[in-house]
Amino acid sequence: MKILYTFGGIPPYFDAQLNKLVQKGVDTVVVIPKGKSPVLGKGVKVIDSRNSTYQTIQTDEELSVFRKPYFPHLPDIIRTEKPDILVTVWPYFLQFFFQPALRKVLKSTHTRFVIREIPFRVPPYGKVFSYFKKHRFFDEDMKLLNKGAGFILRQWITMQIRRYCYKRADGALAYASLGKELMPTYGIAPEKVFVTYNSNNTDAMFSMKRELSQKNNILKKSDYRIVHVGRLVKWKRVDLLIDAFSKIAPSFPRAELVVIGGGPEMENLKEQAVGLHLGEKVVFTGAIHDNETIAFYLSASAIYVLAGMGGLSINDAMTFGLPVICSVCDGTEHDLVVPNKNGFFFEENDVDGLADKLLILLKDPSLASRMGEESWKIIRDKVNLDTVSDRYINAYKNILA
Repeated sequence: MKILYTFGGIPPYFDAQLNKLVQKGVDTVVVIPKGKSPVLGKGVKVIDSRNSTYQTIQTDEELSVFRKPYFPHLPDIIRTEKPDILVTVWPYFLQFFFQPALRKVLKSTHTRFVIREIPFRVPPYGKVFSYFKKHRFFDEDMKLLNKGAGFILRQWITMQIRRYCYKRADGALAYASLGKELMPTYGIAPEKVFVTYNSNNTDAMFSMKRELSQKNNILKKSDYRIVHVGRLVKWKRVDLLIDAFSKIAPSFPRAELVVIGGGPEMENLKEQAVGLHLGEKVVFTGAIHDNETIAFYLSASAIYVLAGMGGLSINDAMTFGLPVICSVCDGTEHDLVVPNKNGFFFEENDVDGLADKLLILLKDPSLASRMGEESWKIIRDKVNLDTVSDRYINAYKNILA
């Protein structure tokens, strides 16, 4: 089978997934923009795919009348490549609505149209007003977006366009199980929705884990080391994590918080830590893109916390046997974290709730260790590069059938 994807760029984790699919016999082509796409967040790392095993096509990207990016030459690319399936992500799948030429070429080449997205912060069909009345909608800088009649109107129009696309799609791929409930509200049959999950490069991380078990780490493992990995933007809520840490740190002299990542909030967070008199108990490593170094920190820590938005860093932490404390992330957390088994959830933005969950694990390192072992089993048995690629292949086979 031949699959053609459209992306705003290829992050490292999906590069690994695409290479795994090629390894399993899937002919893979990826269409990306020539320059940096506006859909990418601040500091999001993308890879140079020239050394990958799949084919990459760079093409022009423009903005539609709806101010969303699309690839105007995609119909010509499909006509040339003749893929069995087109897999397109938000917001690129809106092109199916705006460009009749794309619909025409898909029909003439018998190419299946498949939508792949994180079904998060998407209201069920017909529930725009009630959904955004209950759920606050922020950008990376924590600027509140869901306010005013203009926002609701834009979301209502988006909802109608999304329904148009979903009703005509041959299949849908969801990162998380919640997509199985949400996507059918937009008109696609439930049996056409496939939950793939999302995985880091576990092939590489499993190898690192084996190597680390056979040699001394650069850090001695501590039962009191808390770690966070991610870009330092406001919606990651590292500020909330630092506040919670300040509440429990006096009770645990050996407690340490390691913040791995760089970004526009770095200096603000450092000033916050100083203002709370945390001194050297909060360590800022800066941005680290070397997976082996991140692996060293994770394997030497006891607890992983994601206080705000994100998702894939949870997979990383669980790969190295850490219990996870998180809140509202990107929807994937509910497929990864089982309360009281391998971690805890706390109420969104609740600093005391987060501090309470930290206290439970810091008071009982053996509990943290047992939970960490459960985290590792979930990655080993359920959500890894091999199982996720099998889910993609199974979905494609069902769609083509």
